[in-house]
Amino acid sequence: MRIRDAKPEELAPKQRKPRALSPHQLAIQKRDQAIVKLLNEIAVGPQSAIKKIELEDGEKLVTIRAAVSRQVRAHPADINMGVRAGAIFLSRSPIPGARGGRPRKKSA
Repeated sequence: MRIRDAKPEELAPKQRKPRALSPHQLAIQKRDQAIVKLLNEIAVGPQSAIKKIELEDGEKLVTIRAAVSRQVRAHPADINMGVRAGAIFLSRSPIPGARGGRPRKKSA
């Protein structure tokens, strides 16, 4: 048995290397970065500009819509989203025919 003085550095947890991301995680990260870039373009562009997101082969509308809506909620600019005919439309101005466009009349 040996007894010696210990240093505080010996008790600190060791630094781990970050785990490599899976191909699925990398694809999600790449998609989210593209969405954020698009939202930034809309935020600084003209008020009337409308951007359209078209799906590629193998993509599902529900998945892409969820990813876009998550990024729209997190984005500081006020951006409207609408889904028509298998595509997603984004704009700072109200999208024609989208939900929530008209205020409801108050009942008497």
